[in-house]
Amino acid sequence: MLALLIGWAIGSYTSDHFYNKWIQRYLARNAISGVSDRLAALHALRADDTNQVVELLESQMDAQIIALGATMREASTAERPAAEAQLLTRLRDYRAAYPRKTSRLEIDQMVAAVLSVTNMPNHK
Repeated sequence: MLALLIGWAIGSYTSDHFYNKWIQRYLARNAISGVSDRLAALHALRADDTNQVVELLESQMDAQIIALGATMREASTAERPAAEAQLLTRLRDYRAAYPRKTSRLEIDQMVAAVLSVTNMPNHK
């Protein structure tokens, strides 16, 4: 019994230690990426290069739409929060008003696939 408790304690400590380090590295990378993108956008805005800012924001939105699609696969349509469905509809409407094609067909296809969820019969 004592060996089991010692094993549990060591395992808990080890997994917690490595998980916390992984989370810290992830958060640091995410912060660096976000700050870098914002710095590029601010430089472009101050240079009156709005096209570069729009492209940067559009590419970031593509990445977030794809990430949202990955999380959506985990839940059925009925389990999705209403705010998520409303956001998807707004994103779809935005892309209908301002179509975008990247130089990478697979990104365009993934974004279109996520946004097409709003066209499904059970979508509110």
